[in-house]
Amino acid sequence: MRILTLLILATAASTVAFGQSNMNTQGGNFKGQVRYENNAPASYIKVDIWSDGGTYRTTVNTDDQGRFSVQAPFGVIQYEVEIPGYRPAQGREDLSMSHLANEMITLKAQPGTTPPAAVAPADPRIAAIPLEAKREYDAGQAAVTKNDFTGAIPHLQKAVQLYPKYAEAYQLLGVSQLQTQHGPEAEESLNKAIAIEDKMPQAQYMLGMLLAMTNRANLAEKPFTRFAELDPTNPDAHFELAKTEFALNKFAEAEMHANKAIELKEKNPGVEVVLAYSLLRQQKAPEAKQAFQQYLKLDPNSPMKDDVEKTIAMIDEHQKAGK
Repeated sequence: MRILTLLILATAASTVAFGQSNMNTQGGNFKGQVRYENNAPASYIKVDIWSDGGTYRTTVNTDDQGRFSVQAPFGVIQYEVEIPGYRPAQGREDLSMSHLANEMITLKAQPGTTPPAAVAPADPRIAAIPLEAKREYDAGQAAVTKNDFTGAIPHLQKAVQLYPKYAEAYQLLGVSQLQTQHGPEAEESLNKAIAIEDKMPQAQYMLGMLLAMTNRANLAEKPFTRFAELDPTNPDAHFELAKTEFALNKFAEAEMHANKAIELKEKNPGVEVVLAYSLLRQQKAPEAKQAFQQYLKLDPNSPMKDDVEKTIAMIDEHQKAGK
């Protein structure tokens, strides 16, 4: 037991640093909803999605509510929707920081085209958005699409001034403020977005990331948990929760969320390291060794390779000493 305790102490410093870092370096979640100008959903249409440089390209179909979701690499992602009778809808989203995008795409009819029957918004808050506030929001969103986050901020600030319950504008404002290195302002905007509308997975995720990056895991736990509730099939939700629970010394919970992220096909092999350290803190050395070995198999050129191999060797030494 003494050797295993020393092993845990020897790895503690690197574990804490690892748990606090953002290890989602493999890919993010790009989702959205396509609607016509009259608010009717654009059901069962194709959305072309690709990365800058063209190394990644895919096509997804919207569902009956016009929604779509796809895993995409970090960086700038472009999209286009082009169907007969409507102007092509194009845009860009940067996943390098947020790791999650939720795009609202509006199809505008060409002369002579009549959109499907409109569906009245179920949410009276959205139905009450003033036209001028919507115009400011659209202008801000257009600026964000061009990666002009500084230019987006005044439009979004005007949108929430015109309509203080504009949760979507607060969310996009928070993203823009984060991208322009205004962390405290971004935190305030994201908190306002969530206070108005709790069912906003991107706002929950971004707030959790901001809190985690500023070493406030105790506060990040709540938005990450809500993110997982709102988007239960997203592996990133459980990966972030695993790191957060580990930082809070909740090792059994960290193990559970790491395993769930792996089950959901988390692309970042770092989840295996979070799992391994969580197991190690629970005195489950053989299982931890397997997780470490799986990590090296998935990422043989990892910069953490030497440290992981040393930890595996220490586990082996402990097991031999215990025989």
